[in-house]
Amino acid sequence: MTSRMRQRRSRLADWSARLATLAIPVLIIAAVARRARLLDAAPTYGALAVGFTIAALAVIAAVAAFMAIWRDGRAGGGAALRGLVVGLVVLAIPAVGAWKIAVYPRLTDVSTDPRSPPAFVAALADRGDDAAAVVAPDGSDIAVQEDAYPDIVPRHYPVSTARIFQEAMAIVGRRGWTVLDARAPSEADETGRIEAVAVTLIFGFRQDVVIVISPDGDGALVQMRSAARNAAHDLGANAERIRAFFADLDEALQGVGTA
Repeated sequence: MTSRMRQRRSRLADWSARLATLAIPVLIIAAVARRARLLDAAPTYGALAVGFTIAALAVIAAVAAFMAIWRDGRAGGGAALRGLVVGLVVLAIPAVGAWKIAVYPRLTDVSTDPRSPPAFVAALADRGDDAAAVVAPDGSDIAVQEDAYPDIVPRHYPVSTARIFQEAMAIVGRRGWTVLDARAPSEADETGRIEAVAVTLIFGFRQDVVIVISPDGDGALVQMRSAARNAAHDLGANAERIRAFFADLDEALQGVGTA
């Protein structure tokens, strides 16, 4: 009668799979709680740091497990592979963020007119205690924006402010922004104004938006401002939001022409 030696199993492989699996609910809970406004920004960032750290430990454990499996022929390759793949997928989120930090300027407030940006009014009451204070851009921020985003400028359209306001409200609705205040142009005041809140896709961080539509000679001038509430770096999101809005507005007014 022969006996078969029991194959040793890599404990690190199992830990890698467990840690990678744990990272996902940590991040989901943080995202859901933030979107439901149950967590302020600081605790949310802390929870995200915990989730990403767990994913990083899963990747490290997977690499160590593969080394042991290669060296000793231990079992656990499947668990190590799961831990490695899931961990790397989770870590892709902060990796993209790190890339954007390196590529985009460190700004949190972008406007079509950084020297005299449209003012937030309704947003100030909605921002909450954990939000950063709204301040006028200083000379350094103005120079950085003008150098990095020369295309972010006011736009002129040869149509009425009422028409622009109507199309702008439709765009805000399609994008799912929450309107805080909307004042349509009238005979007494031809200027239109919209304040809204945009929410980031995954973790639900709030960004304030103001759009001002004022009469300008034979048409209307559109100015826009987008500012992060809780961040030291907007990762280029504010400039991209303004570009996307004007792209939608151009499409809505196709054939009208801009200046």
